[in-house]
Parts: sequence; C-alpha cells; structure tokens
Amino acid sequence: MEPTTTTPEMPEAQAQATTQETPAAEISVEQLQARVSELEQAYEEQRNLYLRALADFQNYRRRQQEEMERQRGLLLEALMEELLPILDNFERALQAAEATRELEPLLEGVRITERQIKALLARYDIHPIEAIGQPFDPNFHEAIQRVETTDYEDGIVIDEVERGYRMGERVLRPSRVIVARRPSEPSQSIDVQV
Repeated sequence: MEPTTTTPEMPEAQAQATTQETPAAEISVEQLQARVSELEQAYEEQRNLYLRALADFQNYRRRQQEEMERQRGLLLEALMEELLPILDNFERALQAAEATRELEPLLEGVRITERQIKALLARYDIHPIEAIGQPFDPNFHEAIQRVETTDYEDGIVIDEVERGYRMGERVLRPSRVIVARRPSEPSQSIDVQV
C-alpha cells in the first residue's frame, strides 16, 4: 500500500477515506433490503399523496361545473321571468286585434311589446349597434353588399339589413349592412385624328 500525502487542498481525513474505500461486498444484504423497503415506503406515501391530490382536484372541478350550471339556470330563470310578461302582452295584443278585426290595436300592442323588449335588453346592458351613416367597421358590421353611389362617401354604411347588438363592449351579433362604394372613374381616352 502506498503512503498518501496530504496537500493543502486535501484534508487528512479525506485522504484517509480515499485510501480506505469500503468494498461493495461489505454492505450487507439486510442493509440493502432495509434501504429498498424505505424507498418503497416513501414511494407509496408519495403515490398516495398524488392520488389524494388528483381526487381532490377532480372533486373541485366537478363542484365548479355544478355551480356554473346552477348559476346558468338561475340566470336563465330570471331572464324568463322578465320575458314571459312581455310575451303575455304580445298575445293580448293579437287577441284584441283578432276580436275587433282592427289593425290599430295590434300595432299599438306590438309597439308596447317592442318598448318592453328594448327596456329588458337595456337592463342587461344589451344595446343596438349604430350602423347607418357610420364608416364600415368589421368589428361591428358584416358587409353583405356594396353599392355604387355618389350620394355617400366610400365605405359608409347606407342601409342595415339586420341590426347588430352588443353587450357592454362585446359584440353579440354584428350588424349586417350595405356599404357605399364610389363609382370608378371612367378612363378618359383622347381621340387623335390623323
């Protein structure tokens, strides 16, 4: 066996450890089995923690979905409670028009129903999108036709086929519109006679 020398970089205890390495055969089978047993137990504990956390998360997600469905049902119920009286008024207007065979009560009933529906929409912050006379904006308008005209500037909405609505700043349905297009200038040709 060669003597080891200690250097300032290597302390004496470290130097002795390198010369006296324990052979692998000196670790007993019992020690290895104990270590394997410890590792298996630690693995089972971590696995159980993982399975509990996974089950807790799945239960949380299920409860959240159930709560969202419950909230959605309550909102729909509240909306229907406000909408049904409007439908009742509309039906009464139709019945009155049928009974009298006059058009004026029907028109008045439809006007009242329209005002009630608009008021209901306004309570939910739902408002129509202004379109006619406005510059075409693809964020709020859907162009279904372009019409050549000299009466309007290019890109101005000249008619609304279907009104669009927004809830707050979010577009629920864009306005379907007809947009003005300036006629193209006819090319002027110069006739040269020879």
